[in-house]
Amino acid sequence: MALLGTAFQIGRSALAAYQAAITVTGQNIANVGNPDYARQTGRLTALHGGMTTAGIAPGSGVNLSGLERHVDEAIEARLRLALGQRSGAQTVYETLTRVESLYNELTDADLSSQLSALFGSFSDLQTDPAESTARNLLLANADAVIQTLQRRRTGILSEVSDLNDLAEQVTRTANSLAREIAELNEMVVAADARGQGGAGALRDRRDALLRQLGELVDIQTREQDNGIVNVYVGSEPLVTFNRSRGLKTQSVLEDGLERVTVRFADNNGTVLLRSGKLAAIGQARDVHLAGQLTQLDELAAALIYEVNCVHSSGRGQVGYTQLTGTYAVNDAAAALNAARAGLPFPVQNGTFLVHVRDQSTGRTTTRMIEVDLDGLNDDDTTLSSLAEALDAVPGLRATVTADNRLQLTADNGFEFSFSEDSSHALAALGVATFFAGTDAATIAVNSTVRGDPRLLATSLDGSAADGRNAGRLALVGSTASTLLNNMSVEDFHAAIVNGLAVDAAAASGAQVAADAVYSSLLAQREATSGVSLDEETINLMKYEQSFAGAARFLGVLDSLASEVLSLVQ
Repeated sequence: MALLGTAFQIGRSALAAYQAAITVTGQNIANVGNPDYARQTGRLTALHGGMTTAGIAPGSGVNLSGLERHVDEAIEARLRLALGQRSGAQTVYETLTRVESLYNELTDADLSSQLSALFGSFSDLQTDPAESTARNLLLANADAVIQTLQRRRTGILSEVSDLNDLAEQVTRTANSLAREIAELNEMVVAADARGQGGAGALRDRRDALLRQLGELVDIQTREQDNGIVNVYVGSEPLVTFNRSRGLKTQSVLEDGLERVTVRFADNNGTVLLRSGKLAAIGQARDVHLAGQLTQLDELAAALIYEVNCVHSSGRGQVGYTQLTGTYAVNDAAAALNAARAGLPFPVQNGTFLVHVRDQSTGRTTTRMIEVDLDGLNDDDTTLSSLAEALDAVPGLRATVTADNRLQLTADNGFEFSFSEDSSHALAALGVATFFAGTDAATIAVNSTVRGDPRLLATSLDGSAADGRNAGRLALVGSTASTLLNNMSVEDFHAAIVNGLAVDAAAASGAQVAADAVYSSLLAQREATSGVSLDEETINLMKYEQSFAGAARFLGVLDSLASEVLSLVQ
């Protein structure tokens, strides 16, 4: 029997090795539909030794010495990056698409049409300035513009809030993934210590979690010799062996906008986000949405200021008996164009006319008020000095209110109006204006004009049939504004809409490109790590035949052993 010992060892090892190889093949086939599974193959190794009586050593069989996971780490890293870029591009595109829907520019109720209707209403008043219906229609068209501007602003702020909520949700998910990766690191080390190949399923799970985390945050990984994978965000570690630093969110108020930022949980350090869904959320919120808010406020501010500049230089069918400016200064003793004054709109060196009319006789007193803002002396016009100059006009009283606004009151039986304001001081102080407010959130029709539409400044000379100032107001929409870098209100709005369309198209293109890169890398990963049923069927047949051959070999050895035993008996 000693003569057959080596042969029996060869047969036994072959049965064990090919049975194990069949098991590995079966595991591959079982996971053919598992997208996170990495194909495994067994390493068959010839065993040395097995000396025969003839003095030769053919070997002592075969052994399944280990398992190999077919994973290309370079492809995995690029796939994680592609996942993040695809998810980020999709997030930006979806945000811009929602903003485009909010702007509603393909309908008759879009802001472009409403602005045209508003300035068209001013043109109608030029033809018939005494028509009360036209004045009421003008106020209705102004309200439509205001409502659309405020609806857009509210909608964008709602999108910002939704993105903040999404950032918190995604951060919680990323934090959970990082914690689970740390736990799997410990499990992989323990499984590897128990035997070769024991951690394959754990590594598959860890790689899947890394891909999910890479979709949310731009990460880099470093695998250690003992199987541990350390995870970094930028140059900062996130996962080290079995410890995750954790991620959390923190709300900050910046430029009047609430923003959720991502921080490391252990030291509140800033997380540098370059790509991935979290970075895209920040980009969509801080670049696109914040930019839309800024542009919307700039558009509203220019509309308010340019209309008010023309309106305050005209005269209505009746004059004012009492008037309080809508804009206050911070310091009544500061020059009107100084930063210390804090006016929301610019004032320049110039003059304006104030007309005080005796309502019983029709006699009008006109005075020129100088607004000295040349900066040459220390006598630049302040709110206090302007009030003094106006108070010196016969029939008119001017004061500075407790909250630093200009207040004008006509004597009994008198009314006042203004014209030819080259300084824009009246518009900047909110005196005799059409609009109130400073941006898309606060824009409104001046309550004084709304209360008495006859105060609409359609005239230049104060006569009922004069509509020349209404004609000037009709041209405001197409007139260059210094607040908009010499673009008109209508052109600036068109630029906003066109810019949004370009950004949305670029985001759509980025999404398509990122999806193509991801699909290509996924195909490369599948070629390396995926299970091919055809290949596994061939392996199964090969191992089955090898197992059958080993069994037949042992059968022959059994017959030989029986012959030897019969000789001994």
